[in-house]
Amino acid sequence: MKIRMAAVDDLSTILRWREEAAAWLHKRGSDQWSDAGLTQYAFIHRVTESIRAGDTWIVDDDDGTPLGTIAVDSTSDPGLWSPEELERAYVIHRMITDRSAAGRGVGKLMLDHAESLARRDGRKVLILDAWTSNSDLHAYYESQGFRYVRTVLGHYTPSATLFERPVATDMGNRHNPAGSR
Repeated sequence: MKIRMAAVDDLSTILRWREEAAAWLHKRGSDQWSDAGLTQYAFIHRVTESIRAGDTWIVDDDDGTPLGTIAVDSTSDPGLWSPEELERAYVIHRMITDRSAAGRGVGKLMLDHAESLARRDGRKVLILDAWTSNSDLHAYYESQGFRYVRTVLGHYTPSATLFERPVATDMGNRHNPAGSR
């Protein structure tokens, strides 16, 4: 697998992944990735702007088949993170894996890529907001070395449970996601 910067041509694939993830999660009782968070129009706008800014990435399989996407930048929805927290962090957005690639390490590869971007640019932590009611997603991020920070109650987005992961100073000091902190 390899990771590359997304192009506007990838937008339809990212939209398909969102729809497939929403359907899969709906079967599990979650409204994540539905219009309860971002409408399709708002999602398209955010993804398009992120691609144009060079902040969205695609993981391709060795044969060139796209497997997942992640966006990494320094902005967050207002009211989730303080300016001081944002100053030292890169924010992970819209991480989606093609359902056919689940369990293949695509998410780990994307998170490690986000960490390498953060390290390159002198950021100290990766931060993200997760769908507040999705405890399976919370457990996944914790298994990847993230720690729960807080849940912002009463926020306008249902994605208001916050996690962070320190950026290792070099790959030799990489955290042990399964280990304790």
